[in-house]
Amino acid sequence: MASTLLGGISINEILADPNGANNFDTDGNGNAQGGDEFIELINTSNAAIDISGLELWDRGRDNWFTFPSGTVLEPGAVAVVVRNVQNGGSLPSVSGDNLAFDADYGSGVFNNNGDNLVVYDPNNDEFIQAIYNGDSVDDPVNGGGYSGFSNTATQSGTVEDFGNDQDGFSIQRTSTGFTNSQTPTPGADIVCFASGTLIETPDGHTPIEQLRAGDLVNTLDDGFQPIRWIFARRVTLADVNANPKLLPIAISAVFQGARMPARPLLVSRQHRILIDGKIAQRMFGEPQILAAAKDLLGCNGIRTVHPDGGFFYFHVLLEGHHILNANGIAAESLYLGQQALSAISPRARDELQILLPDSGQAKIPLLQTPSRQLPHGARVKTLVRRHIKNKRTVPAAFNDTTLAPRLRSL
Repeated sequence: MASTLLGGISINEILADPNGANNFDTDGNGNAQGGDEFIELINTSNAAIDISGLELWDRGRDNWFTFPSGTVLEPGAVAVVVRNVQNGGSLPSVSGDNLAFDADYGSGVFNNNGDNLVVYDPNNDEFIQAIYNGDSVDDPVNGGGYSGFSNTATQSGTVEDFGNDQDGFSIQRTSTGFTNSQTPTPGADIVCFASGTLIETPDGHTPIEQLRAGDLVNTLDDGFQPIRWIFARRVTLADVNANPKLLPIAISAVFQGARMPARPLLVSRQHRILIDGKIAQRMFGEPQILAAAKDLLGCNGIRTVHPDGGFFYFHVLLEGHHILNANGIAAESLYLGQQALSAISPRARDELQILLPDSGQAKIPLLQTPSRQLPHGARVKTLVRRHIKNKRTVPAAFNDTTLAPRLRSL
């Protein structure tokens, strides 16, 4: 079990050495270098946690970053701290409730040959600690190298051993321990449909598990379009117990026809759903937006689901970013942006690289233009509150009369 502070904050991922056989450029300035080091914390609890004032410590460097006032980490969200964003670079793209910070610390922090990671909570005078690359365990309270550290602090949990890193790859927490051979995923989330989703095709609603590249699916704006790529990721109960962000969200449709499947749509937290109506027009200047499922929680018919067993998430990529008929709900296809790419396994990215040979070897580009605005966070939650207050349905049913005139067939 992970060692935690504040009832749920633990260390989730570290990039100790961005350079090696693999190079990872966290800040995107064109060079993988020491400043691209990062540490990521995760909120493993079911409630928001104020992490203001939490401190990151390193032997010989002392307190090198403190989370600013007002920093609140939502359930399942992560906070990534990059050691020093370089000129021409920027913080990694995060979405939803995930957070990213530039420590703006000019000296190296993570030693390549091994180190201790210490996160200190001054309000409760306790800390969590991890090691990697076989480093000996420090005593930040009574030992040397931690100038100014509290001499009364107590340790929460036990020292976690993250194992050995591979240069250019991060060490990431998994359901069974840690993995050290994955491309870093600072602030990443998974964006996809869950098992059992019925997608509208020329033959009616077809289980997503049966779809293959080349099959046609109905889109709201451009009729039937071929699937360019589809990929499945298995999620076990151990995975969701270790990372609540993997739990699917169920969205009930407004059923208006015999062809509508009578079951809720299950999607990942970050999967976007079409919102249609006057409230969206007033708030965003357009009658339709795409909002993440997690931002719609609290509405009637929208809830987090705890599966009884393992399941699959499916990515469905079309030529462009489209809106699909999924269980009667208007929901997006995979948007090929940085967030989605970070959530896809290295093997799947290799497959996409072959599929998109014009993208170059370094990175798959952001090939698509969003089909609608993609707002997130507080503004979407305000929209949801207004819908609830006015007793309006939030998700748009795919064959709603307001959408039907824009639907083209084969």
